Amino acid sequence: MRACLVVRAQTPISLRAGREKEGARTLSYIPGTAFLGALAWAHTILRPNKRDEFAEFFLRERIYFGNLYPADFRHPDLQDDSLPVCPLPRTAHTCKRFPGFLFGADLEEEERHGVTDHLIPWALFALSGEQSINPLNAVKHCPECRGVVDRAEGFYRRGLQGGQIGRAEVKKGIRVRIGISRLTGTAAPGILYGREVLHEGTLFWGTLRIADKQLFNGLRTFVEEATSEGLLRLGNNRTRGFGRVVVSRFREFEEDDSKKIARQARTFDRKFREKANECSISTPHRFYLPLTLLSDTIISEFPQSYRLLVTGDYLAKQWDLVGAHLVYHNAGRRRVMGWSELWGLPKADEWAITMGSVFLFGFPEEPDFEVMARIQNQGIGSRRSEGFGQVRLADPFHQEDKFL
Repeated sequence: MRACLVVRAQTPISLRAGREKEGARTLSYIPGTAFLGALAWAHTILRPNKRDEFAEFFLRERIYFGNLYPADFRHPDLQDDSLPVCPLPRTAHTCKRFPGFLFGADLEEEERHGVTDHLIPWALFALSGEQSINPLNAVKHCPECRGVVDRAEGFYRRGLQGGQIGRAEVKKGIRVRIGISRLTGTAAPGILYGREVLHEGTLFWGTLRIADKQLFNGLRTFVEEATSEGLLRLGNNRTRGFGRVVVSRFREFEEDDSKKIARQARTFDRKFREKANECSISTPHRFYLPLTLLSDTIISEFPQSYRLLVTGDYLAKQWDLVGAHLVYHNAGRRRVMGWSELWGLPKADEWAITMGSVFLFGFPEEPDFEVMARIQNQGIGSRRSEGFGQVRLADPFHQEDKFL
């Protein structure tokens, strides 16, 4: 079963992406591993003798802690915290001069020219052997001002009605601090540093995957206790007052079943073929299905060896999906670094495919959607209990060929 939760920052939060001393920037979201660590530390304080419960919550991978994404939206139709928040795919593009979704632009008194998805045009360009530019003609310029388009980044939420879609606001600031001398306990000369932070009051939305109802009830009770005691702290500079959060919502969340995934996948396949016919490009595969990463994904092959693409042979090896061919991809990579609060040691560095990366596969026949549902619900790669490897199949965002 799955649960969704809403977290509110009570103090500024600093979530450095690396361990470099000069690094000042913060992540825009709370990684699942940071939230897991905050709960684990609180458990050692509140329930030090309940070791079996600690193992059930944090060691046996019976709970997958997803990332918590920023969930502050200005438009009232997008403030329903039962609606998911997702990272924008790397195929999403917007006008470079007037970026942003069209929904709510009038209310917020901003000029915005919309966001659209470029997966289908670029995949068709790849299928043509990179010969036909017809699919790209309609997306290379902003239709409103004919200006340059650029990648749209951030996190978005869809409302309950069609066309209601907007990007989350991420408010950041800089906190400047003076270093303290360990010898004198006073300000150390020449040590002045700054940290980028997420402002207090920032909302975050995320999901957990929990093995059964009993474990769900136990974790919810513990989270409520840790929240009431004010023990949930995460990120950097916690001893300086940063990183205190509270969980304001914790409830069950409906997950997609094989029937819903099948409907979305068939709709995408049909639309993909229609666009291919319009551009006179042949489609040699029987079925086309996109896979989008909702979080960074670590796929390790051998010690210190990592896949930086999701390929057809990986799907065949892990899920017995024989014959899948990678038609097109738009993927990034980043080095994942971390710190174990319980052990007081740095975690080993690993390489991940970045969230928002998109992979389009061609299949020799329509895939088994029961298998697809398991892939989406269980995720792919390693460290999934820490928020890595969350995926979505046939994301409806990729069917948007008009500016939103």
